[in-house]
Amino acid sequence: MNIRYIAQPDEQLGRIVVGLLEREPNAQRVVLISAFVGLQTALRFRDVLCELRDGGASIRVVLGIDLWGTSQEVLREVLSWGVDSVVVKHGVPGHTFHPKIYLFEWADHAAIIIGSNNITEGGFFRNYEGCVLVGYDLPADRVAYDAAQRELRRFLEPDGPVVYALTAEFLDRLVVRGDVPTEAEARRSRNDAVSARQRGPGGGGRHPSPYGVEEFESPPPLPAHLLEGLLGAIRQRRRAARRARPARGGGASIGGAPERAAAMISPASFYMTLPTLQGANLPGEARVPLEAVELAHEFWGWPVEYTRDEGPRGGEGRVYWNWRPVWRVWNVEEPGRITTQQVRMYMYENSSDFRFYARPLVNAGGDLGDVVRITRIAQADAEFECVLARRGTREYEDWIRFCTQAVRNSTRRFGYA
Repeated sequence: MNIRYIAQPDEQLGRIVVGLLEREPNAQRVVLISAFVGLQTALRFRDVLCELRDGGASIRVVLGIDLWGTSQEVLREVLSWGVDSVVVKHGVPGHTFHPKIYLFEWADHAAIIIGSNNITEGGFFRNYEGCVLVGYDLPADRVAYDAAQRELRRFLEPDGPVVYALTAEFLDRLVVRGDVPTEAEARRSRNDAVSARQRGPGGGGRHPSPYGVEEFESPPPLPAHLLEGLLGAIRQRRRAARRARPARGGGASIGGAPERAAAMISPASFYMTLPTLQGANLPGEARVPLEAVELAHEFWGWPVEYTRDEGPRGGEGRVYWNWRPVWRVWNVEEPGRITTQQVRMYMYENSSDFRFYARPLVNAGGDLGDVVRITRIAQADAEFECVLARRGTREYEDWIRFCTQAVRNSTRRFGYA
C-alpha cells in the first residue's frame, strides 16, 4: 500500500484522474462521488467513461444537488451515459451531501482518492485543493482495501431514504420543484454572489485588493470533438434563427440572452492564432469567431457588459455593441514589458463581427499565425490578460495544441482550456 498527497495547483487532480481512467489495461470498476458536478468537467470525462462501460467495467456516479451546485444539464448528461447513477439529498436543510471520493479498481491494484476536490473545473484544475491518493497492490493489500471499502460503504454503495436513482422521471420531479438550476441560473447565482462581495458593505465601489496572485498551469485543452459538437449545435441554432427571421440587410448578432445558448462553457483561457497585424494601413485589431463568443458568454462579458452605439455611415445605421475593459498585454519573450490599457471589445451587428483592438500586440511584433492566450483575470487593475507567443517560442509550441477549431473561411484556429 502506498500513500500520495496531492496539493493542487502543484498537481492538478483532473490530470491524475484522466491518467487513471485511460490506464491500460482498463479499470474494471470506477466509482465517482462528488457533492457538486460541473457540466464542462462532466463532458471532459464522458467518452472515456462510456468506453469503459462498453468494455464491461462497472461505473457508478454518486451526486449531490445541494446549494445549487449541480445543474439540470449535468444530471441530463450523466443520465445519458447509461451507468449506475444516484442522487443523495436529505429532506431537511442543513444536512448537505459534501463528500468527494474517487475509486478505481483493476485486477491487481486499486486506488482511492479522498479530499476536497469536486468534479468541477475548479475542483479538478483551478482551485487550491488537497487530497490523498491511497494505492493498493492486490492481493497483497486486500485486507486493507476491503477495510477501506467497508468504512466508506455509505458513499460507495449508498442506499436508504436519502438516496434516489437518477432516472428521467426523478429528474423531471427535481426540475418541477425547482430543486436544480439550469446552467445559466447557477452561473448567474455565482456571479451575483461574487459581485456582491466585490462591491463590499453598503454597495460601494470595489476597494483596492490586498491579495496577491500566482501562476496556475492551464487546464488541458477542451477535447476537439467536444468543442466541435458544441459549435455544431450553435451553428444549427443560428441557421434556424436566420430562417425564422424576415429577410433584411445586415448579419446576425450573437444573441442576447445567455440562456439561449445550446451549451455554455466556463473556460480558464481562450487561445487563438492571429490574423495579419503588421502593415502600414492595418488598424491593429483581431477578430474573435462569433461561435467562440457564443460558447462562453460569461468569459467575454456578453451581453451584460456591452452598450449599444449607433453611427450613420452612407445612409446606413451602423450598430456596435461596445465594452472597453482594461487589458494587460505582454509578450512571452519580454515578460517584464507589460502594457496595461483600455481595449475596445465590440460586436459589429451589421456584419456579425466580434473584434478587439490589438495595437499592443502589433507593437510586440505579433503577426499572422502567432498565438495569443486571453484570460479573464477580473483583477482590480485589469479585467483581461492577453499574452503573445510568437512562432519559434516554447510557449507557441505549448499553446498551438489548444487551437483545435478552424475559423471558417480562414487559416486561423482557436480553442479553449
